[in-house]
Amino acid sequence: MFEFYFTYWNDLPSDSGYDTFGIVHLTWLAGMAVAIVLCSVLFLKCSSSAQERFLKTLAVIMLAMEAYRETVLIVTGHMEFENLPLHLCGLAIFVEALFTFFPNSFLGEFTCVACLPGAASALIFPDWLRYPTVNYMNLHGFIMHGILVMFPILVLISGKYIPNIRRIYMPVLFFAVAAPILHCLNTWQGSNFMFLNRPSLGSPFETVYEAYGYGAYLAVFVATVFAVILAMYGGIGGIRRMAGKILRTKADRKKRYSV
Repeated sequence: MFEFYFTYWNDLPSDSGYDTFGIVHLTWLAGMAVAIVLCSVLFLKCSSSAQERFLKTLAVIMLAMEAYRETVLIVTGHMEFENLPLHLCGLAIFVEALFTFFPNSFLGEFTCVACLPGAASALIFPDWLRYPTVNYMNLHGFIMHGILVMFPILVLISGKYIPNIRRIYMPVLFFAVAAPILHCLNTWQGSNFMFLNRPSLGSPFETVYEAYGYGAYLAVFVATVFAVILAMYGGIGGIRRMAGKILRTKADRKKRYSV
């Protein structure tokens, strides 16, 4: 079972991985979903101070897991430039951790409207399925991205931070500054941070890239990112309005019954 635990992808047998949306992938997704729901229910039952401690614990776990991954890559001689945490989800580890200890609007906005959908997309279309289930890269991929999704969900449902579309310039400004820098790094080192130079393996963008080329892919990719950010604002606003109506209705009923 642990034969290939520390084996890097280029040393693995060709049939060691598994398929996107295959039984193993779907089982991982179901497990992540159940864990997030259970943690969310328990989180809401905790006091505010206990919630803060739990979020800080998640932050420390994420940082420790990333340090472990980097250490294993260095020790096994597989540390490459592209393994630096400069993908959106790699940066999300530090953004969410910083938000826990130094909360502010920029970090909160980016955590809720960029990190959440980015990590969720990575879970749905993972690029680490070439690894067997019992491999540190596979385990790190699912567990880390599961936490990256759970963290902003806990922040949102507890009301510790509420995004506002008036602050949409914050995530947009981040991408506007980071994307050109990372694109240059990708061109220089042959990396693919944030998938700016080519689509992730197994993602729907592969079809656009193969059929219409890089220019069309980049245009569709950027438009999709912006659309997702807008959808996050719309979805969060809609859920808040619905929750407000439900709470007001319950309060009105309680008031009528108490008269």
